[in-house]
Amino acid sequence: MKENRLYYNAPANEWEEALPLGNGILGMMVFGKTDEERIQLSEKTIWSGWETDDDDNPQTILHLDEIRKLIFEGKYSEADELCNEYMVCRNKNRERMPSYGSNQTAGELYITSSCNETDDYVRELILDEGRARVSYGNVTRDYFISYNYNTAVIKVTGNTENIALRYERENARITYNDGEITAVGFLPMKFAVYIRYFRKDDALYIFITAATNYRTEDDPQTVCDETLKKAMAAGYDALKKDTCDYFTEMLSRATLTFDESGTKANIPTNERIKNPENDIGLVELYYNFGRYLLIGSSRGKLPANLQGLWNKDYNAPWGADYHININIQMNYWFAEVADMPELTEPFFELIKLIAKKGEATAKNTYNCPGWVAHYTTNPWGYTALGSHPVYGAFATAGAWCLRHVKERWLYSNDSEILREFYPIIKGASEFFCAYMITDPRTGYLVTAPASSPENRFLSPTDGKKVSVCAGPTMDMSIIRELFEFNIEAADILGTDRDFTETLKAKLSELPPLRIGKFGQIMEWSEDFDEAEPGHRHMSQLYGLHPSDQITKNTPELFEAAKKTIERRLSHGGGHTGWSRAWIINFFARLGEGDKAYENIVALIKNSTLPNMFDNHPPFQIDGNFGGTAGIAEMLLQSHDGYINVLPALPNEWKNGEFNGLVARGGFKVSCKWKNGKVCSCEIKGRRNDKASVSIEGNIFEFDGNFSYSK
Repeated sequence: MKENRLYYNAPANEWEEALPLGNGILGMMVFGKTDEERIQLSEKTIWSGWETDDDDNPQTILHLDEIRKLIFEGKYSEADELCNEYMVCRNKNRERMPSYGSNQTAGELYITSSCNETDDYVRELILDEGRARVSYGNVTRDYFISYNYNTAVIKVTGNTENIALRYERENARITYNDGEITAVGFLPMKFAVYIRYFRKDDALYIFITAATNYRTEDDPQTVCDETLKKAMAAGYDALKKDTCDYFTEMLSRATLTFDESGTKANIPTNERIKNPENDIGLVELYYNFGRYLLIGSSRGKLPANLQGLWNKDYNAPWGADYHININIQMNYWFAEVADMPELTEPFFELIKLIAKKGEATAKNTYNCPGWVAHYTTNPWGYTALGSHPVYGAFATAGAWCLRHVKERWLYSNDSEILREFYPIIKGASEFFCAYMITDPRTGYLVTAPASSPENRFLSPTDGKKVSVCAGPTMDMSIIRELFEFNIEAADILGTDRDFTETLKAKLSELPPLRIGKFGQIMEWSEDFDEAEPGHRHMSQLYGLHPSDQITKNTPELFEAAKKTIERRLSHGGGHTGWSRAWIINFFARLGEGDKAYENIVALIKNSTLPNMFDNHPPFQIDGNFGGTAGIAEMLLQSHDGYINVLPALPNEWKNGEFNGLVARGGFKVSCKWKNGKVCSCEIKGRRNDKASVSIEGNIFEFDGNFSYSK
């Protein structure tokens, strides 16, 4: 039995229990209440704030030399104090100022009725149909959101005579007419929400859309009016079929099925989450739900944000913005392997935006060419430093985003992505060529001042907690990867030979990955004592995942990576949802399936809300996406020069199959296994594409396609 349904036997009382629907642009949270249904609406571009050009701090460049001198003298506390003053955005709280803004709710729709029966109550989210359904007594409500028509639709049957609709939203002018509710507001961005409804054949039909004037000259009210006219002309049945076909096609591309799944599918999902042990079907459901959420939140002008697109607040946690120091990257880790590459397109558009805005930041903040972006951004491409260097001084965040461009190239072999992004790749490299400086203590080229995202160490001289240093491991890993990618892209495109020679010379001067006193991968340029050994970020392991700088081909580093994770976990690491999800991917890369599975269980049990949203806390969607990526990583890997089938299969996953997972090189892989052993494997590639595959330790070379059976 397929695990493609979230099932509940009672309405949602809290937002974190409601069921999410989305088409990448619009979102609904369905509570399923009986007498007064509540539907919370979202539209991804409804943002407060506005574009500004005064975020960069001109004081930073004036104090760089002084800060660097203190760092190189080992005076970390003094350097940290200066960074707290000058290595920040112009206003120390700029990213929480009104101009930075926040994603905002599109309001609440209430459907009231005289029916309060609860007999045979069912509330469900049918993933591969993109549809929610609520039924009780003789009442049935269906909900879905059409991607092609950008319209949310609700159909109510049974006891429709006494139904009334009410819409609520702050700072909006709400108008009720016969069969229509309209809302218009300014943030100062203009937004509109249109709701139209009618009764026909003993059923109530409700059509909803929303729009803003984000990056367009179109009037949102006109857009909403035209959108609903087209949707209603097409009709309910056409929109429902259109939505079902869309989700079915997307979710059928890369499937996972366990033979033992489905045995607990009739137990309410919120109860299953409490006891994920020995519930193998729940892993399958988690994988399907993660893919469903990316389909539902990554279309249109903006990528999936910290909450995908589902947001009930006017001032959301962290603004529901785009944290680019792991969170948005994690959102897209599985897009290529799960054969959903088109969902990455909004992320690519955001990269183009921050690269353009980041040119001013590079010049104004550091007097460097190229472009730079720090730990967070918004729909207007904020790239300035943050309000504190412990997180805000992470200058390689934009370069990390470019890893997804590299992944698109590796999976597609399409040089057009390189041609499209080469100026941006080069611009990032130009910045670091200018920004890096030789550490006189070691002779290595390093970033300075710099921080390892959101973490602190103890200053060796006075024991104070500090964050800034020279050349933290993550910076150096990302820059090494960036330069190598730039060289490869230039070679393929036949351009920039002189510049690539410069990059090769710079590469030879970068510090290597190093092992510390606990046998761990060092996080900083020195083997500092950690202020928080169980910290949620594990930045020093970037080379293990998502990068490929630590593999079995680097055995000492490979073993050190294991000790790094063990040390983090022994001190309470993995206590946030996304952090636990990253650990799953780490163990998958290490080939330790049982430990990866243990962390899947921990992720579900400790960091998953009743509606299966990830819990940071509060709700943050990257854990859903990172957990989904980890499951795929346990089944298929291709980062180390060959296709590795079932590289981290845990004992609990004895029998199952996956179909359509994608390996780098564009190979589509399917596999069945029994009692933990592969019984068949099919790989489909392009003619003359040579590759190798590892099955249970045996290496097979093939050309184009491959078939294995046992």
